[in-house]
Amino acid sequence: MEHYRPVIPALVSLVSLQALDSAADQARRRISELPAAEQALDAKIAAATAQLETARGRLQESQNARRALEKDVAVIDGRLARFDDHKAAVKTNQEYTALLHEIATAKSEKDAIEDRILVLMEQSDQVASEVKADEAALAEAKRDGETARKALTAERQSLEDEVRRLMADRRAKMQSTDAKTLATYEQLLKNRRGIAVAQMIGETCAACHVRLRPHVVQLVRRNEEIVQCESCQRILFYQAPVQAGN
Repeated sequence: MEHYRPVIPALVSLVSLQALDSAADQARRRISELPAAEQALDAKIAAATAQLETARGRLQESQNARRALEKDVAVIDGRLARFDDHKAAVKTNQEYTALLHEIATAKSEKDAIEDRILVLMEQSDQVASEVKADEAALAEAKRDGETARKALTAERQSLEDEVRRLMADRRAKMQSTDAKTLATYEQLLKNRRGIAVAQMIGETCAACHVRLRPHVVQLVRRNEEIVQCESCQRILFYQAPVQAGN
């Protein structure tokens, strides 16, 4: 906006007011986005926590299953010990053959269980590695989250300070604008999504993109009076193009 040269003070004030209001609106929009950014940080930490808890649960299940199988092995070892004790009491070949069959069956059961224990041990080692990785990921997410949260807090403070400064400048600028013109500006600001003053680019209103009539174009180019777009009613101003070499 530095290249336009309005003649009337009211237009100067309105263009300045619009710049202040647009900047404040942009800052407020960013402030309104910060809670979602903070929630995203919380969600990331929650997801990392849930992943860790899932891995820990799997590890606990694997360890419980292994302990249960180890108890089964202990029971079979007890049976094998009793079978050894019975060997001395066996009197016939038939009884001895039956005892050997019982021993072989018990050893086969034990071997199968021990194979399952080995599988569970390997699984436990894998899951334990996953738990460590998930613990590290959670710690990193918390560190990053804390850093990001501090940055968001600082940004919020900066934005709130900026809005206060802009509003102070706005109040000062309002004092140099006549009441009728200011009332028109405020009404347009409310009804036109925060844009009450628009630049004329070429022969078009930059806000609603409607082509202006030649007579209106000439009036706007002079910047000597308050001229409103016939389509959207916004107050128009003209900014001369930057000349090459300037």
